[in-house]
Amino acid sequence: MRVVSSEKHSLSVSRFVPTAVKGTRFYGLAHRNKPEIKRFVKFAVVGAGGLVIDIGLLNIFERHLGMPVPPAVALAFIIAATNNFIWNRLWVYPESRTQKKRRQMPVFLAVNAAGLLINELIFLLFQAPITALVRLIPIPFFQAHYRGIGLNVTKLIAAVVVMLWNFFVNRFVTFRNVAWKRNIPAEIEPADSAL
Repeated sequence: MRVVSSEKHSLSVSRFVPTAVKGTRFYGLAHRNKPEIKRFVKFAVVGAGGLVIDIGLLNIFERHLGMPVPPAVALAFIIAATNNFIWNRLWVYPESRTQKKRRQMPVFLAVNAAGLLINELIFLLFQAPITALVRLIPIPFFQAHYRGIGLNVTKLIAAVVVMLWNFFVNRFVTFRNVAWKRNIPAEIEPADSAL
């Protein structure tokens, strides 16, 4: 039997994946769900843009306009989450545009608000211990900048956790009407007879 695949091998990343990895369950799951993996990457790009907007606006509101921190955080969050909602509807989940925005947006904002609470909880629980661990590293650079390094390491951990939370909860709640996409199995054609 000969297997005919519709994939373009010139753009395929799979040829760079070691054979040992290709035999794992995780790789098989990811390969079968390649369209959803692509959707996740798009979601991460939108989320990164939203993070830049959120941090940028927070600094503008608090440092340059003199707003108190709580309303500055809330306003920056609302603007960034609204931006993310628009891009998710247009680019990540274009099939979701059949649903009404007034129903989807409050759910999306609630999921993101829960993500913000998870972010704050991670900071509350882990920033001090991580900062203390960084301070113990016997390298002068770490000794001099342990607070900033601890803050940024904690932010990185929180960003990954919250991104996963936001993606999966939005995928199964906010954009639940969007059909799950899977790779189309390769067509199997009968091999030429050797007789």
